[in-house]
Amino acid sequence: MILFAKGANHALGFLAEKAGYDVLGLDWLIDPVEAQRIVGDKVALQGNMDPNVLYGGRDAIEATVKRMAEGFRERRIGWIANLGHGITPGVDPEDLRWFFECIHKYSRK
Repeated sequence: MILFAKGANHALGFLAEKAGYDVLGLDWLIDPVEAQRIVGDKVALQGNMDPNVLYGGRDAIEATVKRMAEGFRERRIGWIANLGHGITPGVDPEDLRWFFECIHKYSRK
């Protein structure tokens, strides 16, 4: 099961250790490297791009996805690429498609 507790980055260690979830979702307010340091290999992680970047154009989307993927590159037990919160209705579907293409491009090892 996946837990996404927005704004609970201060509790990641406790959630990884005690909550019983397989995956913790991250919002965009925590650096992936810091989140990994906190949870270790106890759970997989999901996230964590700011969904507002989808309004910033293709260059912003690509740069942010690249930075996010690099932050999770050394993750040994799993990372699910995702937004750090839900998508909003005004996002251009082509920009969302570009987000997915960038995920595929930068998450390959």
